[in-house]
Amino acid sequence: MAQTRDVIHLAALLHDIGKFYQRADKSGVQSSEQIDYFHKKFESVICPTRDGRYTHKHVIWTAQFFNDFKDIFENNIDAFGKDGGISKQTVRWASAHHNPNATSLEECVVQLADHCSSGVDRTESKGLEDEAVEYDYEVSLGWDKFKEVRMKSIFENLLDNNTDKFKLPISDVELTKAFFPKSKFDTNGQIEYANLWKKFKEELSNIPKKDIKQLTDSILYLLEKYTVTIPSSTQHLPDVSLYEHSRSTAAYALCLYDYLKENNSIKCQIQTDEEPFLLIGGDLSGIQPYIYDIVGKGAAKNLKGRSFYLQLIVEVIVSHILEELNLYRTNIVYSSGGGFYILAPNTNFVKEKIPNLIAAISAKIRQEHGTKLYLAIDTQAIKKSDVFNGSINTLWSELTKKLSARKQNRFAEFIEIQEGFDFFFEPTEAGGETKRDAITGEEFKDCDGLFPFQPENDEVQKQFVKKTTFEQIRLGKILRENIIYQVITKTPISYWENGYEFNGQPTHFYFQPLELGKYYYFLSEEDLDNLKRKIKGSVDNATILKVNNTQFSDFQLTGNGVVNGFTFYGGNDLPRNKDDEALYFDNLAGDENVSFKRLGILRMDVDRLGLIFKDGFPDNKRTFSQYSTLSRSLDFFFKGYINTIWKENEDFKSNTFILYAGGDDLFIVGKWDIALAFSQQIQNDFLAWTCENPMMGISGGMAIVGGRYPIAKAATQSDEEEKRAKNHSFENRDKNAISFLGMPFAWGKEFEMVESLKCQLVSLIGQENGISKGFLGKISTLHAMKTEQESKGLNPSWRWLSAYDIGRAVLSVKSSEGKAFLESVKIAIFTNKKIEGSQYQYLDILNFAARWAELEMRS
Repeated sequence: MAQTRDVIHLAALLHDIGKFYQRADKSGVQSSEQIDYFHKKFESVICPTRDGRYTHKHVIWTAQFFNDFKDIFENNIDAFGKDGGISKQTVRWASAHHNPNATSLEECVVQLADHCSSGVDRTESKGLEDEAVEYDYEVSLGWDKFKEVRMKSIFENLLDNNTDKFKLPISDVELTKAFFPKSKFDTNGQIEYANLWKKFKEELSNIPKKDIKQLTDSILYLLEKYTVTIPSSTQHLPDVSLYEHSRSTAAYALCLYDYLKENNSIKCQIQTDEEPFLLIGGDLSGIQPYIYDIVGKGAAKNLKGRSFYLQLIVEVIVSHILEELNLYRTNIVYSSGGGFYILAPNTNFVKEKIPNLIAAISAKIRQEHGTKLYLAIDTQAIKKSDVFNGSINTLWSELTKKLSARKQNRFAEFIEIQEGFDFFFEPTEAGGETKRDAITGEEFKDCDGLFPFQPENDEVQKQFVKKTTFEQIRLGKILRENIIYQVITKTPISYWENGYEFNGQPTHFYFQPLELGKYYYFLSEEDLDNLKRKIKGSVDNATILKVNNTQFSDFQLTGNGVVNGFTFYGGNDLPRNKDDEALYFDNLAGDENVSFKRLGILRMDVDRLGLIFKDGFPDNKRTFSQYSTLSRSLDFFFKGYINTIWKENEDFKSNTFILYAGGDDLFIVGKWDIALAFSQQIQNDFLAWTCENPMMGISGGMAIVGGRYPIAKAATQSDEEEKRAKNHSFENRDKNAISFLGMPFAWGKEFEMVESLKCQLVSLIGQENGISKGFLGKISTLHAMKTEQESKGLNPSWRWLSAYDIGRAVLSVKSSEGKAFLESVKIAIFTNKKIEGSQYQYLDILNFAARWAELEMRS
């Protein structure tokens, strides 16, 4: 059974690979030079018919694909049959999903999984009608014109933004603007498919082939690289990639097969009110307070390791759940920002396993972190009818509510037992002179190991920290080295451990979050060179991921039985000085030539994301594959492309530090004016990535503080600024704003207006014969008078004073440009000019621009 379910999963994953292959082939079935004589005869066997013609011919190319790469699959003898090769039966499981043999459970499972992934039951009259409409659409284009069709972006039609302007390039994944959607392409789509297929084949030929699970995972990474911009359907779901549809189909197939086998079914017959699927949701809470809960000197340098450590916790929890439930990575619907959703079979095995899993994981978290972190996990059963009637958003919302309820009653499951009661209600600290962790301030307990920590500051003596803190410091140190490989194993790599030490203390080279059976190694270029010199540049039975690089073919780290892939990590490098040493917060506030040294603590996240996941898609086009496409698209920007923005701008690269970026949010520290410019570039590029959809906003808040200001307080202040931005509105549209110095402004016209005034002030004040710097003080005084008089209902004497003061200022300015600017300012202030669509009046914006200009000139 285990072999069969793994083969079904792989067959479902590759069921539509023929769509890719077909578009790369310039000819039809019978004239194709890619399809051999034997497979051309498959047309009458696995293709359905309509109006006397064969349809869905991509399945012929799917069958041919298995034959072309037979040598890859033949090595998996146990998985693919005693004859040592691929049987015709297995090929049919992958390619007969449009015309399955009704007596074959496996073929029908893949068909139903395909329908579930598409959200349309094509065995019903409405489903058949939709399928016919799609077929007629392709026919209307011309017999081969569909081969030029490009994928729509998932963002363009979210929340009823009905446009059809942008398409994605036909390309493998790359972290550049070339991967962004465009309104016009100068190249032929079919030729691009052919070029992409050629590159895909070359990498597939070198894929590791040890066993079916490793093979499947490696193929999954290849599909992610090469098929994320290929539409799974040209009509029904043109904004869902072939990658997401394929992985979703594989997940459904695994769930359906397990459910049917547990119920001793020999036919793929599931009633509409049956619940064959289970959505598992998890949410790790306490993340933000945990990251900034640091008190010791040098603690700021621990933030990088501390934030990344939390990413690893979520990753290892998801991986552990998949392994314990015998699922694949395809079963992950969403995993980002501390939350995850997993599609599982609704079987007794899974339902009985989950409580034990929750208890074990929660115990690990409680043992390691006490009450600072809490993982809420719950489940939601899914009916067959839910998948086809657009109810997935409702189920998603129901599960989200369950998770919220669990978070409101955190640790309730532990209080029911005596040791749980004692843990929460008995004193946990001794107080007094008890030794504490130098970074977090936590008391050491008898069970805690004391790890020496020498801050990178000669003024601070050696201190002691807990093991977890020590590991986070070590992780932060490693992350400074521009990591190029992430290696994950189930056992430590013994020959990598010899002689490794940190802070003068022998320690492991690996990281083992929560001790859940996963060992993580992070290798820089220098680490890799050292291993290769010692003839240790290989590792067996591991997952080897390139960081922020999708190039598989030039892997310098190899081994037997490995899974090769890639991963994105926001903030994979740090600003450095001329000696290539990493710079940190106090260094970034400004160099020795700057008298006013200030840091910008910037936080940004996507607006109304919860609403988008709940109601962003129309009822008839709401599938898990769409949710996954949306999640992956956000990850691409925040985990991947954010690094490109940073490294392609020398100011950003030299003066800012991406502390965290992933999911839908980010945290950046840097010289305040450069961090602000960074936020503008992020917003501009996010607007382009999301196809200028007015519903897809990104809001941010920035606190401006000194270089040695406590980071926890600065984080709180930036959070308050971000909330101001989220509550701001302009031209009847809320959010999509930036707030700093206590005032929010909507991106676009409102922000550009205040920025333009700031630039004019900086330019004219710095000009010979220009405006006096004292003019900035006059603006501040007038604004203070206006605010006080309006709040008390007094006569607006500030108007007459403004006309008098600015009139005198005009007389003292010799440049015509300066005079013209002051005259326009005088009229706007005196008439109390209102800014159309804004909650601000002219003097409000001018006063803010003056404050901004003064800070910029001092910096």
